[in-house]
Amino acid sequence: MSAVTLIAFGGPSSSGKTTAAKAVQLVLSHASVLHLDDFYLPDELIPVDPATGELNWDCPEAIDFPKFIAHIKRLKHEGISLELHSIQPGVDMSLTQQQIQALADKADPFKDKPIVLVDGFMLFHDPALLELFDVRLFFHAPFETLKHRRESRKGYNTVAGFWVDPPNYFADVVWPAYLQSHKYLFENGDANAGVNHRVQEQLRFSEFNNVDGTSLLELVDWSLDRIVDHFSS
Repeated sequence: MSAVTLIAFGGPSSSGKTTAAKAVQLVLSHASVLHLDDFYLPDELIPVDPATGELNWDCPEAIDFPKFIAHIKRLKHEGISLELHSIQPGVDMSLTQQQIQALADKADPFKDKPIVLVDGFMLFHDPALLELFDVRLFFHAPFETLKHRRESRKGYNTVAGFWVDPPNYFADVVWPAYLQSHKYLFENGDANAGVNHRVQEQLRFSEFNNVDGTSLLELVDWSLDRIVDHFSS
């Protein structure tokens, strides 16, 4: 059995990582997608943010990481995936059949390789976790762009129900939690200063700045190019 290639699609909330992973799967029909969101703790165990009193869905402590890591290791070493009920909704993909075919042609050299696309907002917070992945793709965008995208969403499925962000939730809870857990990635711990390229080189990840105006085709094409690079090296 060929070794499974694990590809991490990471980044803050609303950075485009889930859309990219699902769109790449559309092109790589033999690949499967695993969502970190499917490893949230039960709703009643989600930590409370001490500053706001709100549930904090965006910190590492909200995820059952022992279960997630065990699952990833089993995938990597045995090629076995547990059956999971995903809480992720479907996504409309605005790619034409012609575009999908052109992208699929690019991926033809590794069409028979077992691939798992893993997306999640907490894949890059811990270098030891990141080491489990063969290809590491980090998506980000400016604060105001991420905030607008997050606040445009109607809500999120949870293990037990549905969550709607309270007012100012992104600025007061999501963003501070993300910065706290990911500050080592950035120059002087400042996300506005950009990725620390020394850290990027050490952890061997590629970054994509998913600013407003970026097309889905650009997102998928860049992701596929990084996967092609991996199989060509």
